[in-house]
Amino acid sequence: MMPSCKQMTQLLSDSLETRLPWPKRSAMRLHLLICATCRRYRRHLLFMQKIITDHNPRLTALSDTAKQRIKDNLAQLKDKP
Repeated sequence: MMPSCKQMTQLLSDSLETRLPWPKRSAMRLHLLICATCRRYRRHLLFMQKIITDHNPRLTALSDTAKQRIKDNLAQLKDKP
């Protein structure tokens, strides 16, 4: 089933962060073929993502210290009953 434009906003946002399952990707591509508004919205999202990452590359990567802190916190949570 093809997603609505409202559902597409979430799918497009999710697709920037992670690879969607193929049925969702296929439905999204089909919707983009017929919906100029969602194509425009996607272009805007990609443009904003590019501006943010070009302006401050540190926003897209965690420092080694931050990575270790996250690992330590997850390990502590795992050890708690």
